[in-house]
Amino acid sequence: MKELLSSKKKRAKIELKGRKATPVNVLASLFTTISLYLGIASIFASIGSEFDKASYLILLAILFDALDGTVAKLTNSVSEFGKQYDSLSDLVAFGVAPGVLVFMLYLPEEFHLNISPRAESIIGKSGSYMSIIYIICAALRLARFNTYEAEFRDSFRGLPSPAAGGTLASFVLFLDYFEPRLEAHQLGPLAYYALAPFAVVLALLMVSSVRYPKDKLKYFIFSPKPAFITLAITAFVLAIIHYAITTSLSIVLFPLMLTYVGFGIGDTFYLYLSSNPTKKGSQEQANLNSFMSSSK
Repeated sequence: MKELLSSKKKRAKIELKGRKATPVNVLASLFTTISLYLGIASIFASIGSEFDKASYLILLAILFDALDGTVAKLTNSVSEFGKQYDSLSDLVAFGVAPGVLVFMLYLPEEFHLNISPRAESIIGKSGSYMSIIYIICAALRLARFNTYEAEFRDSFRGLPSPAAGGTLASFVLFLDYFEPRLEAHQLGPLAYYALAPFAVVLALLMVSSVRYPKDKLKYFIFSPKPAFITLAITAFVLAIIHYAITTSLSIVLFPLMLTYVGFGIGDTFYLYLSSNPTKKGSQEQANLNSFMSSSK
């Protein structure tokens, strides 16, 4: 079974290498990224009741959105990736950002955040930096998937964005269980030092080359002996999960989501280790054949 899965992964890797890669105009995509960033910053400004700043940021995003298309046309390098990335950026900068602006304008003043005039802008809060990284990486991951990887059936390249979002959300619930201060919009030591770095790790996994299974059911087919051992272990795992559920669902979801995140990392690392000896052996055999033919 392991040999079958390994051969399928190798075949998917060969298909990916064999496919003609479409060039990506980095300069045009850089302008798209700036437009996306301005949309995110506008959302943060609206949440902080900085409505003038939020409006200016949306208008500035229009300028950079026009620049990315102009650069792509001038260099004659309009790509499918650029189109997908630009669409996702437009959704945030010209869809979500104006929507949040209107929502916050109509929200009663007593529900707005209380920010002292002496305080720095909400855009400068530490959590905003990690949020910007996470959202941009999610957009890059989706654009890459839509352009290059939608046809692959065996695996995803990079952590899927729903899994990343679900893991981050379950981690917040996990932290909320152990540090109830989150209910009062206060971060405890664990949340303060763990939440933002964890979000960045998930962001990097989304744009990484780590493989995650797409057809998950195939991974549950074992020969009889390992199958019975796995089912026996499952009985103990279910007992732990049952205890956790009766206590709180919040402490169950995060370990389950984290298991999926770790599975892709471990599976990719295992494939890397298992493929290296094969390459080394084939190279040594090729060197030996070359030596034998030259000696003749």
